[in-house]
Amino acid sequence: MNPIPIASEPAPNPLTLGATVSCGHCKQQAVLRLDYANLDLCGTCFSRLFERRVSKANRDFNMFGNDDVVAVGVSGGKDSAALLYVLYKMSKKGRFTVKPVLIDEGIEGYRNLATKKAEELCQSLGLELTIVSYQEVAGHTLDEIMVLRDERQLSFTSCGVCGVLRKDSLNQAARKVGANKLAVGHNADDVAQTFLMNALRADVKGFERFGVVSGLGNQEKFVQRVKPLVYNLEKECALYCVVNDLPFHLAECPYSQEAFRGQVKDFLNQVEQKHPGSKFNVLASFLALKQKLPAVVESERKAGTCTVCGEHSSSSVCRKCVMLESLA
Repeated sequence: MNPIPIASEPAPNPLTLGATVSCGHCKQQAVLRLDYANLDLCGTCFSRLFERRVSKANRDFNMFGNDDVVAVGVSGGKDSAALLYVLYKMSKKGRFTVKPVLIDEGIEGYRNLATKKAEELCQSLGLELTIVSYQEVAGHTLDEIMVLRDERQLSFTSCGVCGVLRKDSLNQAARKVGANKLAVGHNADDVAQTFLMNALRADVKGFERFGVVSGLGNQEKFVQRVKPLVYNLEKECALYCVVNDLPFHLAECPYSQEAFRGQVKDFLNQVEQKHPGSKFNVLASFLALKQKLPAVVESERKAGTCTVCGEHSSSSVCRKCVMLESLA
């Protein structure tokens, strides 16, 4: 696998370009500028660049086969909208089947609005959206869990519990639609952030577990996860949605202020602004380390099932059930 050619690539910035500015590829009128490449592009040429990076990720990490059924995690946001649209276009070439799934955390005033955008996109593509909620998986919405947490003075954060429930819910949703792969909308920013978070926490196990592809293809209870947007930046996902007129909900989760990730994200954005290309360089460092360090064999992680809920777990009782027990 060759690392993504990055050198120094900051996120592109949308500009209002005059009629005299031409696309550096096709000479049509440019609508945005990639500052790191000193290049103006029209929407069509930018979309091709974005899609080529997804195809490169597919080749580098052997993500999709011709007979795969791919559950695509959608949220109504820009990343998952871009992901679903790209994979839908790829599936039209006969490579695999895509089935969008959405997790409803139960965040009033946020999830309900984002879900409408996801439904709008799926309807425009002729795809059926499958929704799985925290209410059916855990017996509580996230809003209810946060109230219980505060009442009982429990120590877990909203993002901590949401991360546990989301992973479990996505896994169940993927199995529900008969998928053998689960594509999630983690972009280059997300991967770089997770890498730095693991480093700042000295979380070696977290680094071992985290990857562009997670899990084995033949595990009974765990659907293999892939990150096709790994070579595209967050801002590029937004630009792709804008130039392709894809509906998406632009708002942050109301619980995001509790997240350690938010602090790391702000730090990376500040560094990127002063030192263009920093995000891609962190990504390249992560991928290089994953290649050089001894691989952790997935089957040696005690990939079993939880004795309480029967879902995938590396321990006898999964983190979801431990958390739910504290709320009982």
